[in-house]
Amino acid sequence: MEKITKNLSKSITALVVLIVGILCIVAGAASGEASINAYEGISITLGVSLLIVALLALILAFAGTVLTKGKTPFGATAIASSVTLALGIFFISDKGLGGELIWLFLNFVPYVLIVVGSIVVIDAIIVIVYGFINKNSKPAVISGTVSIIIGVLALVLGALMVGNDPVISKNAQLIIFGVVIILYALTLCCSILLNVLNKKEVVYEVKFEDVKEENQEEEK
Repeated sequence: MEKITKNLSKSITALVVLIVGILCIVAGAASGEASINAYEGISITLGVSLLIVALLALILAFAGTVLTKGKTPFGATAIASSVTLALGIFFISDKGLGGELIWLFLNFVPYVLIVVGSIVVIDAIIVIVYGFINKNSKPAVISGTVSIIIGVLALVLGALMVGNDPVISKNAQLIIFGVVIILYALTLCCSILLNVLNKKEVVYEVKFEDVKEENQEEEK
């Protein structure tokens, strides 16, 4: 039951992320009313998903209280779920909220890339220097060079995305963000599919072992 619940929650998450990613691409590529509708769709999608999660949690909490005849407290779970429920209602009532949060995130990401990229480059230089000092230069140079390339790429990307009028426009950033989270949703779908296939293989192996043991007993 627990595994089924986990797969179900992963499936819902993947679906929500996929829808939001598609809407982000539409919002970044479109203009005018189509773009506004896409932003509203993001907020409504997030709101509805939060409402569903909160309502399911409340139903399960109530059922648990009834089945245990009051031994399982309803209030503790209900209060946490009620916050999620309120947030879902907030996203639906304020249809521009989802888009605003995504824009806020996109404005924050370039600074993260610049700071993290700088730290990665500095750390790579330290690794290379101490690699020569400790006479372990070859692996240090290889790992350090790879880290420097990654750090420089993060720095350059962050620099191109920062500011009110960046080289990589905000709409392009939104499209890139949409593509990234769509890829994440597809990764979640693949992990769910692999889990299901692995379970089928385990069941088949167990059944095969049972048949083998039965045949051995009959031979005896």
